[in-house]
Amino acid sequence: MKFIFILFLVFAMTYPITIFAEPSITLDKTSYTTDQTIKVSGKVVFQENTSLVIQIRSSSDIVAIKQLTPSKSGSFSTSFDATGPKWAESGTYTIIVSYAGEKSEKTFEFSIINVSESETKIEPTQKQEPQKTEPIQDTQPQKPTLKISMVGFPDPTLSPNYYIDLYNTDSVFKKLFDTSFPGFKIQEIVGYKPTHIPGFPDSALSPQYYIDRYSNETRFKIWFDSQFPDNTIYDIVGISDKTKQSIPSWIKQYAQSWSKDEITDSQFASGIAELIQEKILLINGDIVKTKNQNGSIPSWFKNTALWYSEGVITEDDFLLGLQYLIEKEIIVI
Repeated sequence: MKFIFILFLVFAMTYPITIFAEPSITLDKTSYTTDQTIKVSGKVVFQENTSLVIQIRSSSDIVAIKQLTPSKSGSFSTSFDATGPKWAESGTYTIIVSYAGEKSEKTFEFSIINVSESETKIEPTQKQEPQKTEPIQDTQPQKPTLKISMVGFPDPTLSPNYYIDLYNTDSVFKKLFDTSFPGFKIQEIVGYKPTHIPGFPDSALSPQYYIDRYSNETRFKIWFDSQFPDNTIYDIVGISDKTKQSIPSWIKQYAQSWSKDEITDSQFASGIAELIQEKILLINGDIVKTKNQNGSIPSWFKNTALWYSEGVITEDDFLLGLQYLIEKEIIVI
């Protein structure tokens, strides 16, 4: 028994067991005001060649983000200045620390201070009226507002010919389609099924065109019902079971290819820009763009892309990072 115990100790010292745990987060204060410094520290289970990402989010936006490498003991510390156009609202802010697939969150309160008002002094003889305070509401911090979204595929407002032409002329779209629908031709997924009436439906016209005609034109409805008594308009021009897969799976595959260096940064950026131009990714007009200093994609976003492709983080988390790149004009649309 003594020999077995010694053998176990030698094995444990030679091959230490790594216990994965969520990062710990410590703030120097629980609330901050404009122009103050937010000091963040904590500890993680150290892994070689792994970066740590810290985000600060208001209720509607990412206001700051940093990437750093923790010490070999697992400890980390950094600071953020609560200043600039992003710090535009008072309320509950959230610090998010991501490391090696683990994530932790901590909240703090932030208040906007008008400098001219804060420097106004009250005369000693001036009597102050007691201030009325509103009851504090126990609310959960909300995620930043997403200003970018994905659409389903195929879009019923676009014709089969639109997608077929796109497949034949756009290499990025072709790669994403072939990855998402292996073994299928583009015509099988986006095209209309043949009917007993030659040329109907017309592949140059969208499904929505026919649905609108059926809903608004009595003569067309009577004609259609007489020709297809056992089918609805959706059966003829609708979406088949094979097309229930949506565009987000394409983006996930694309993000994985980029995170593993199978495509370059410029190819990734131009591919995303093309998806926006083709209205597969939809951009809200409220996005405010600010010029980035070097225009390069931050390395932390490659980790975000990898974690999204592996299901570690949500689609919204990935889109918020993508939104950041568009706001900084790293991805130009």
